[in-house]
Amino acid sequence: MGAITTDSEALVVGAGPTGLTMAVELLRRGVDVRVIDRADRRSPHAKAIILQPRALEAFARLGLEDEIRARSLPVRAANYYTHGRRVARINFRRLHGSRFDTPLSLPQDETERILHSALSEAGGRVDYGQRITALEHHPDRVVAHCGTVTHRTTWLLGCDGAHSTVREALEIPFEGATYRQEFALLDGVWETPLAHDEAHYFMDPRGVLVVVGLPGGRTRVFASVPAGGTAADVEESVRGFAAERCPHPLELRERTGAGVFQVHRRIAGRFLAGRVLLAGDAAHVHSPAGGQGLNTGIQDAHEAAWRIAGVLRGALPEESLAQWERERRHVARTVVADTDRQTRLWTCGGWRERLRDLTARMAETTGAIDRFLPARLAQLDLRYPAQGATRGALAAGRRLPDVGLPTGARTHDLLRDGNHLLLAPADRSPLARRPDLTYAPLDGGSTRALGARRPRAVLVRPDGVIAGTARLSDRRALRRLERLLPVEQRKPGTTEQKPEAA
Repeated sequence: MGAITTDSEALVVGAGPTGLTMAVELLRRGVDVRVIDRADRRSPHAKAIILQPRALEAFARLGLEDEIRARSLPVRAANYYTHGRRVARINFRRLHGSRFDTPLSLPQDETERILHSALSEAGGRVDYGQRITALEHHPDRVVAHCGTVTHRTTWLLGCDGAHSTVREALEIPFEGATYRQEFALLDGVWETPLAHDEAHYFMDPRGVLVVVGLPGGRTRVFASVPAGGTAADVEESVRGFAAERCPHPLELRERTGAGVFQVHRRIAGRFLAGRVLLAGDAAHVHSPAGGQGLNTGIQDAHEAAWRIAGVLRGALPEESLAQWERERRHVARTVVADTDRQTRLWTCGGWRERLRDLTARMAETTGAIDRFLPARLAQLDLRYPAQGATRGALAAGRRLPDVGLPTGARTHDLLRDGNHLLLAPADRSPLARRPDLTYAPLDGGSTRALGARRPRAVLVRPDGVIAGTARLSDRRALRRLERLLPVEQRKPGTTEQKPEAA
C-alpha cells in the first residue's frame, strides 16, 4: 500500500468520549473533521461509569438525551460508612435548575456506542490503527505522521488519553503524582441488600470499598489495595476486600468484567500549543472519587468545539481558544484538588477519621451536605473566571440554570441550535436581531427562577455559560454585551467588524 495524505480542517486524535464528543460537535457545525485512534478497534471495556448532570446537559444539546436516559441507571444517593456504620448520605434528587436531577450510571463502552452512532449520523467515522509517530507544527497547519498515512490539518485536537502521544510529541510536561495504592475492580451480578440505585463508600484506614449499581441489574465493586500490595487474582482480592470492609452481604453470582488500575493526579503544563489543543485525560487525570472521570473531558470537548468552528469561519479570534484554556485549566485544578481531598479522606485514621465523621454527621444533620455537595459533584456550581460582577446567579462565567420560559420551552432547549442565546423581557429585544443569535422572552416568573430580581438582558454562550448581562436602560452595558458576540457571517464583499472573544 502506498503513502496516503489527507487534508482536514480538524484532526481529532483519540476516539474515547472526549474525542467523539469533539468530533460530533464540530461536524454538526459544518467543520471537515477526521478522527483517528491508535487502537485496532473500539474499546469493549466499561471503564468510567458515572455521567454527571453538567456533562449530560452537553449530550442533551447534541440530541442524545433520550437514548442515554433509556440505557442508564439513575444514581439517587451516595452513602458513606466508617467501620460499617453509615456516617453520611448525599441525596442527589435535590438538584435544582437542571433537567438531570441525579447522576446516571452508564458504562463507558455504552456511552461510546451512542457517540459512535451520532458520529456516523453526522457523516463521520473513526480510522483505527493509526498511531502518531511524529508531528510537524507550522504557522498555518499541523502535519501528523502515522506510518504510511500523513494527515495535514488546520487544528489538531489531542484527545488520546493519559498516555497521550500528542502531548509527548509536543514535550508538554504532565505535572503531578501517582497514588501509592492500586485499585482492583470487579463488575458483575452481585447479590446484596444494598440499594442498587445508590453508591456506597465503605471507608477504613486499611482501604476503601466502593459499590455502585450498573444498568441491567449489574453492580461494580472496586477497592483500594493496601500500599505495597498487589491484586494478583482480581476476583479473589475483591471478594476478600468486600468481606473485610463491608458489613452487608456481597455475593458474586456472575462476573462480567475485572481489572486493576492505578490512580494519578496530573495536569498538563499547557492545554493549548499553537494549533494543537489537549482535552480530556490527555490534559488532566485524577482519582475516581466523586465520579468526575470522563465528565470533565466531555465538557472540555463541548466547550472547545464551538470556538474552533468559530475560529475556522472567521467569526471568532484565536484568543477565544486561549480563553478556553484558562477556563478549563481552572476547572481541572478544581476537580483534581476536590478528588484528591476525597481520596485522602477515604483512608484516614485516628483523630482525622473522627473529625471527618463528626463533620459529615453535622453537615447531614443541618442539611448543608444536600445544599452544597450535590451541585458541587454535578459541577453545576462551577464558575469560570470572568470579568464583571462575581455575585448572583446570573454572574458572567456561571452556568445558566435550566428553567421554564413563557413559551413552554426550557432555557437549555434553546441552546440546541448551537447559537448564542439572548434572554430578555418579552416586550423588547435590546440587541439587533441576527440569524446566528437565538432570542427568548423572559417574564417575571422565569426571571425569578433564574435567580434575578429585575428583568435584564442575559447573553448565554452555546455551552450554556453566561457571557454577560446588562440592564435594559444601560446602553453602554448593552454595547459591551453585543461586542461579546461572534462576528455575524455576511455575504462576500461586505465589511465585517473585528471579532472579539465570547
